[in-house]
Amino acid sequence: MVKYGRLALLLLALLISLPALASDYRFSVNDLTAELTVRADGLVELRYALTFTPRPGSHPVDIVDIGMPNDSYELGSARAAIAGTKLTDIRRSAYVKPGVEVHLGARAIVPGRTGTLEFSIRLPRMVYADSADGRFASMQFKTTWFDDRYVVGNAERIEIRFKLPPGSRPGEVKYHDFSGGYEPSEMFLEGDRVVYRWLWLDRPATAPYAAGASFPRNLVAGVSVPAKRSILKAVASVFFALVAFILSLAPIWIIVLIIVLAVRSNRRRLQRYLPPRVGIESGGIKRGLSPAEAALLQELPLAKVLLLIVFGLLKKGRLAIKEIASGDFRYHEQAREGLDLHEYEASFLTAIDSDNRLIKGKLRTLFTAMIAALEKKMAGFSRRETNAYYQSIMNKAWEQVRNSPPAQLPAELAQSLEWLVLDPEYEKKLEPFADNAVFLPGGPEHWYRNFPQRSTAGGVSIPGRGVGGAAANLVGSLQTFSAALLGDSAAFTSAITRVTNPPPVPSSSGSGHRGGGGSCACACACAGCACACAGGGR
Repeated sequence: MVKYGRLALLLLALLISLPALASDYRFSVNDLTAELTVRADGLVELRYALTFTPRPGSHPVDIVDIGMPNDSYELGSARAAIAGTKLTDIRRSAYVKPGVEVHLGARAIVPGRTGTLEFSIRLPRMVYADSADGRFASMQFKTTWFDDRYVVGNAERIEIRFKLPPGSRPGEVKYHDFSGGYEPSEMFLEGDRVVYRWLWLDRPATAPYAAGASFPRNLVAGVSVPAKRSILKAVASVFFALVAFILSLAPIWIIVLIIVLAVRSNRRRLQRYLPPRVGIESGGIKRGLSPAEAALLQELPLAKVLLLIVFGLLKKGRLAIKEIASGDFRYHEQAREGLDLHEYEASFLTAIDSDNRLIKGKLRTLFTAMIAALEKKMAGFSRRETNAYYQSIMNKAWEQVRNSPPAQLPAELAQSLEWLVLDPEYEKKLEPFADNAVFLPGGPEHWYRNFPQRSTAGGVSIPGRGVGGAAANLVGSLQTFSAALLGDSAAFTSAITRVTNPPPVPSSSGSGHRGGGGSCACACACAGCACACAGGGR
């Protein structure tokens, strides 16, 4: 019941969310070569040569997921390199099951350049007894592939090479005649072994390509035995089928309940815009995050994150804001030399159009890039410990504000306000401190006094000094501004999560991130009793 219930929820969530995934990664797969060498001990060495060319303006190819034929691959044997430079960051893939991900690091392939990733790994459980003739052993294989949302054009060449075991001879081996004419392009001897070669020219790299061969069983030390289907699993399958049948006859309220649960589950997911892998609990605290990045890591509302980005630009004197009507703000970039901006701050400034309004589409791009950058920063660090660390900074900032003498309170607020805003109840807690004393005339002009300015008939007023000298409420100004930043905040956040944290997809379908496909389901035919396949990712 759990299995089919989850499937129903998943399908409903997919129908409801209808995610429109971004195309930050656009690249060509120029060449895809897979070489499998069968050793005398029965292990298989898999080598890939994958050539990519990112399109102009796209994200660099910085991580490549490679699907594995089965989950018994030996991760410790994996090796990778680009242009002779070894790549050491090779992990189990977070997106492709089974699969590995190769982090290119400083060797990331940037737009306009072409690079070839060379990858190798040892694979057990690839050689099985030939189901048609017990004297033979058999191996079948499907290549990794890449998602068509990210791939541009066809591959110039896709090639599979089988190097059969030492001692194999042309008259004693045979290839598997897959439907669709998967016969070898050529067969030849290389030393003391037969090599089969399949070649496809100008074909898409967005689908797997299959090959298979059989050879005398005595050429390998042993063959793998397919796992037998347990009686328990068979009974469970019958049980689930029965439950599915009962559900199909269930009263309408059960169906309505499933839909309601799916909607609630999808809404919860849309509130989590960070991808799950940011939360890997591994190696300690990531220090040095800005208040905006800390808010993003804690998955606070995006309007609050954007407010903190604005704070940072106001403090640096790079932004001026004017409210020309209630809730209608104009943004003006200020020239300041010698100040370094975060990438997301520079992106914010480019999101200001010629009418000094914010372009929502560019803000979506800002957040997706900011989340991706934060994901990289958090690699190898603990999200839980890091969040606790920045919570402690926030708590310390509140303590300093509470203990600050009235004369020093404005300066303390200027120093601490960004960290105070991390508190979900910051508006309520700020009220006792946002009185006239904070804005007494003659004091230093702290940055928050420029947030925002309202043009009036009688001149300009700043929060804390209403027209005629009445004190305005700083908290009220923050609330009004935050509400106006993104408009329909839920819809804006939903658009972000559809890119950065899309709903899960069934494991048998293609999915991915940074240009990838998914795991495949092998249907074995002809001489091989077991099939090995692979799916690509990112």
